[in-house]
Amino acid sequence: MKNSKIRKSKEITKSIITGLKESLKHSVGKKTVLRTREVYIPPVSEFKGKEIKIIRTYINLTQKLFARALGVSVKTVEAWEANRNIPDGPAQRILFALKNNPKALKVFNINIR
Repeated sequence: MKNSKIRKSKEITKSIITGLKESLKHSVGKKTVLRTREVYIPPVSEFKGKEIKIIRTYINLTQKLFARALGVSVKTVEAWEANRNIPDGPAQRILFALKNNPKALKVFNINIR
């Protein structure tokens, strides 16, 4: 266990030193190696009234418990399900996660029995 901590510490130190050397080269006009990573982030889904209620009932939660799990008021959930309001981006992402994995609330330490 101790050896792995020392190894990780050495790797971090090496990475920092490499970064500093690259910064110095860049500051005097020398070309440095650029590291890029391609990331795809799908657009936010848009769940509305009926779909939200289906998700909520599928994971077997009342409006009150669903509201607590998502950190919103019961009135907000009622408005979503009645199509008077549409959830914002973060809530839409959570709804997407719940639709595709009803156990996704466990990520937030929310256990449904």
